[in-house]
Amino acid sequence: MWTRRPLAPTALTGPERARFAALTGRVQREQWLISRHALRTLLGVLGLPADTTGYAFPHCRLSLSHVGGAAVAAGLAVPAGGVVGVGVDLETARDARPETARFFLDERERSWLDTVPESARAAEHVRLWTVKEALYKADPANRHTVLLDYTTDDPAAGSGRARRRPPHDTAFGYTVFAYTAARFGEARIAVAAAFHRPPITPLRTATVPSVTFDDVAHRISATLSVPVDTLTPETNLWDLAADSFLLVEMAVDLQEEFDALFTQADLREVTTLGQLAGLVGAQP
Repeated sequence: MWTRRPLAPTALTGPERARFAALTGRVQREQWLISRHALRTLLGVLGLPADTTGYAFPHCRLSLSHVGGAAVAAGLAVPAGGVVGVGVDLETARDARPETARFFLDERERSWLDTVPESARAAEHVRLWTVKEALYKADPANRHTVLLDYTTDDPAAGSGRARRRPPHDTAFGYTVFAYTAARFGEARIAVAAAFHRPPITPLRTATVPSVTFDDVAHRISATLSVPVDTLTPETNLWDLAADSFLLVEMAVDLQEEFDALFTQADLREVTTLGQLAGLVGAQP
């Protein structure tokens, strides 16, 4: 189910109204209503309870993605034996900074991407990003994983198989996935399904050098072309970078500038500029 229409606030359930009231920032609130409309409609088609707060992701039958004023919800029509998770990702068809590839593609996948004609490389870059996001979302054991933990059997394939690599010891085995990716109007979309769930070992992140919040704010100001005096520790990241791809580009820039190291999993816990600065190692 794809939509650009927001769910009317008057149609929200009691728990949904409470969740909506807790959101800050106009863009975040509008995007949340659009994603609720997509999910609510899909729940109706599947005959599932309509209150969207009753579902946690990753989910064995449902997934949700939103970007740039649009949202898409995907789900299994009926529970399927062996499927333990579903993931969907929607991204705008935009140019991508080549250096972000190392954030989510392994060496084999990056080597393949380098062979793609330059005219098509940005589109393939975005396609693989949607595939990795869909794989991550489909994995019910993704709490301690990052996009680099998922590897496609054939990065050139629009549909295919993928595996989850264990963070440390191969004795933990692999999670097997199937995925498909395609153009969707002016955007890219990917859907994935996970077929089993192995044990996992948490990743460790490296200690990062200490910098100040002002250092981080000035760097973000230069990167995103926003006035530095408008940036505070309470600034919501989604008001600065409305799509996840731009947020990743900003994160890569901060890591390179301050010689810091943090993961995709770390970023998923971050909502404010102060928290992002904390990942870089900034002091108040």
